[in-house]
Amino acid sequence: MSINDRQRDILKIISQLDMTPTMYKNAVTKYTSIAKYLENNGIEADIYPQGSFALGTVVRPNAKDPNASYDLDFVCQLRINRNELTAAESWKVVEDILNGSDLYGGKLSIYDKCFTIEYAEVGGVGFSIDIVPAADENEENKIRLRSKSKNPGLIDTAIAIPKHCEKIYNWMTNNPKGYRAWFNDINASFKAASRVQYRQMLFEENRSLYASVEEIPEELERSTMQRIIQILKYHRDMYYSKFDNGDDIKPISAIINTIVARISSSVSASISVFDLLNYVLGEFATYAQYQTITEERFAERYQGKNVIGRKNGKWTIENPANPEDNLADQWNQDASIPTHFFAWAKAVREDLIDSLQLSDEDFRARAETAFGLKVVASTWGTKYNKVAPKPVSPIIPAKPWRA
Repeated sequence: MSINDRQRDILKIISQLDMTPTMYKNAVTKYTSIAKYLENNGIEADIYPQGSFALGTVVRPNAKDPNASYDLDFVCQLRINRNELTAAESWKVVEDILNGSDLYGGKLSIYDKCFTIEYAEVGGVGFSIDIVPAADENEENKIRLRSKSKNPGLIDTAIAIPKHCEKIYNWMTNNPKGYRAWFNDINASFKAASRVQYRQMLFEENRSLYASVEEIPEELERSTMQRIIQILKYHRDMYYSKFDNGDDIKPISAIINTIVARISSSVSASISVFDLLNYVLGEFATYAQYQTITEERFAERYQGKNVIGRKNGKWTIENPANPEDNLADQWNQDASIPTHFFAWAKAVREDLIDSLQLSDEDFRARAETAFGLKVVASTWGTKYNKVAPKPVSPIIPAKPWRA
């Protein structure tokens, strides 16, 4: 098999882990129904997606359980300013309405960070919707954020969400709409580069859902940049599943999204998936040198590289939509986290770049390490398995020399 064939087969795995058009349509129907229910019960709010569903980077979670459901995140933004209610009051307003519902009460789980509604499986795949209450951030805080931000135009959409701290809730600034606008701005050229071909492929695969290419929602398009993020996220889940504390030390998706988007912003939108993956991993390897050299030495050697920083020994990855949010805070609390991060990045290269040059059986073994035995088998079947040896012809005994 050629390298191009192997690359296409890896992308087939990722596409199988993505959200299907049917699941997307079902999720949209469900969250708009929740919004309608809240509105009918006196809550004036806007419900909108955040995280992977908003960015088009969904992958099926939980590498240890290939039958795990999709976990989709949404914001329920009350049409109020944070000064009009306390964080606890805003939380209680949404909780009471959902908990008292005949429709949602039995499906509702209440956690410190969100409300979760579990849905039955559709087409063999289940999903849940996580809802976070929110209010508009006050103008005083927005002014402060704009003064600090490299992207002040994004701050207008900043919100406040309830953060659980020692049995009470306090307001915490967040900005998922601003982050999505920043991400989409970088991703726009990548989507445009592959849009016609990708939409046609989706149409051919989903003729039962869409009467024409034009009916396909833009949210289902996947660019080269989005595919890179999906590959990294699923490989991350597999890699960290081998650690007992993997969920605590693995890089959050916001770090992967931010780093990949910022690195991708400097390359041509026509780049292929694996060329971009190779480039991103090369940048990861460069930033790994922060572990052994000073910030000053790094700046001398790699001028202009500031996606990841380490000023005075403190790791920094700035949230582009919130200058007061350092996405790498945990890296500074536990020194093993960045060490694992750069070891993981090296493993991605070994499994998905270097492996392209290996024998068929070794290539498949690497893929199974990266994505899991069941996922690879369900997508590839027996492809790249070691070819069974040809049957050996029976040995015909020599005739006795006297015969």
